[in-house]
Amino acid sequence: MRIPARAVRPAILVGGLLVAAGPHGAAAGPGRPETIHVTFACPTGRTLAVTFVNGAGPEQAIVRPGDGGAVTLPVQLSGSGFRYADATHELRGKGRSVTWTDGSGKPITCTDQTPAGSGPR
Repeated sequence: MRIPARAVRPAILVGGLLVAAGPHGAAAGPGRPETIHVTFACPTGRTLAVTFVNGAGPEQAIVRPGDGGAVTLPVQLSGSGFRYADATHELRGKGRSVTWTDGSGKPITCTDQTPAGSGPR
């Protein structure tokens, strides 16, 4: 799976990824945003579920850590890869990996669990 390469263009990239998303994505309609749902595997068996939302308003990522409530983060400028952040949380990534920082501990790096042969979504 490829995740948005540049946060300044998530509308184009996320929309392109959505084509093959199947049940993990929902196409935009009038007044409805496009979404991509990705589950990342993190150290010690934790998971990080992320919904990338595009259209019908500002781009954002809804992050659901395995041990906490959902956090909605607005897109931020990124020199490479993508970045969503607020004052205390950050989701940054490139390719199949993301780094999640929640302000309560060290950043953790997680990997997309889409099977390698399933192609981009």
